[in-house]
Amino acid sequence: MQCIDGKTLDGWRISSTKDGYWAFIEDEKLYIFEWTKYHVEGTNNDLREVLINGKPAKRLKNGLFVVSFGNFVGLSELVLIFENGRTITMPVEVLSSKLLKINPEFFSNLKSQYEWIERLSNVQNAFVDALIGDILQYSQAIPFYLESPTAFSVTESDEPINELFAYHFLRSNKTRIIEAFEVIMHRMKRELRVEEEWLRPDEVDEVTPETLISIAGYPEYLAPAGDGVLVAKYLNGYVPTKVLGSRKYESFDTPENRFAKHFLNLLIEWGERVLEAFGNVPNADLKSVKEFLGGLEFIRSDSIWGDVGEMTVFPYTSQTLLKGDGYRDLLELYREFTAYVPFFEELQRAIDNRDIAKLYEYWAFFRLVEELSGVLGKKSIRIVVTPAGELSESGDVYAQFDNGWRLYYNKRLTPRKWSYSVTLRPDFSLFRNGKLIGVFDAKFKLDVVDEPKEIEGFDKEDEEAERSRNYTTWAKLEDIYKMHTYRDALGCNFAVVLYPGRRSVFFDIDKGRLSGSFDFSSLLSRDLKGVGYIRVAPEVKL
Repeated sequence: MQCIDGKTLDGWRISSTKDGYWAFIEDEKLYIFEWTKYHVEGTNNDLREVLINGKPAKRLKNGLFVVSFGNFVGLSELVLIFENGRTITMPVEVLSSKLLKINPEFFSNLKSQYEWIERLSNVQNAFVDALIGDILQYSQAIPFYLESPTAFSVTESDEPINELFAYHFLRSNKTRIIEAFEVIMHRMKRELRVEEEWLRPDEVDEVTPETLISIAGYPEYLAPAGDGVLVAKYLNGYVPTKVLGSRKYESFDTPENRFAKHFLNLLIEWGERVLEAFGNVPNADLKSVKEFLGGLEFIRSDSIWGDVGEMTVFPYTSQTLLKGDGYRDLLELYREFTAYVPFFEELQRAIDNRDIAKLYEYWAFFRLVEELSGVLGKKSIRIVVTPAGELSESGDVYAQFDNGWRLYYNKRLTPRKWSYSVTLRPDFSLFRNGKLIGVFDAKFKLDVVDEPKEIEGFDKEDEEAERSRNYTTWAKLEDIYKMHTYRDALGCNFAVVLYPGRRSVFFDIDKGRLSGSFDFSSLLSRDLKGVGYIRVAPEVKL
């Protein structure tokens, strides 16, 4: 790994505006830091455009381009476009120095800055792997209930959202799927077919006017007959060798069976993709997926599918598909499988981009579900995922506890019903029997207002942040403002930030500042009212 800050590299250079947060490169991947502005320029002033994840970077009057990823931490892409048409595409890993404080034990005894950067990248990747692994592990332990849409959406697809959605769908619905196919295999719909074709006279079951016309109209099928052939008396000594007749038979090649075959192949394809995608993930439970895939392949091995063609038109109006045993179950499963579910789409995107902030938000949701299940003393829980319909802005996702408690993910809390002013959307909102109890926001950050001197000097820090426009200070103050806004506008008991920082602290209306042993249990059992922070972080191993 080498530092390229301010150095010319293949006709361009990048320079940090923040001391100590320089740009590095290794194996053609650029390493830069969050909350840091970098200036990019062509060495001959021939750089026409810079794209950050496909979006144009700001160009200053002096010709420099400003590259900054704000609070994004993860994988991205930088594209440099020169005046002569030359293009350089550079993969980028945005690093966060927060990991030094979250896991300081990994940064001792480092001899050089290059070792420090390399170690930071390794720790960050280990942190992301821990988040992803825990998300998979949590979601395996908690049953998912994927609700079926009531109708097909305006835009349809033969593809589910991604491998992560397919992973949960196949594990959650394997019994339903196998049972539906078994019912169909035992009672597969057949259709009576009548086909006209040229037959030998002895193969004809029924003589129709078309049969007689074919004898007279196709003399090429007439042959001389010997003595004693009765029909030859009427055909000048000839007899037909072939006549046009109809053949009746039952066929399995129906629109409904074509749909079943199509869905069967789709499930097998995505089962294989799930195994490939999560084959190297330690916490992924793939045994049940492999067994399920084996069951599907056994069903497909039946020779009956060889008589069924490929689906070209979806049989929307088929009464067999809507009401028939097995078929209606497959239709419902197909709707669930191809439904648009933002929860899984955004999670997969976060995994692909290794977006720490978003992954931490998802991780915190599953961790919160686990913690609350212990506090409430109820283990019978499930996560309900409702796909987004054409009339809704997004699908509802919530953890359903069996004693009236629900924890919603990204629920919109609208005016008059929940908020007395504007629509608010905290990361997680906790309800009991339909009443909002408290809200949580997950933040991948470290700086919070919790020290006595920070509390007493909050007004001065606020004024300083407004004057200097310092991003770090604003980020620290923003959360305390937001928590007060949530609690005031929503009228709930508490508003809490979940973060991987130093300690947990709560500001109760009556009891003042609480810290030390403060946790989720204290929040609910002691009936606290106020705002605060709770530390939650994954276990990271190198």
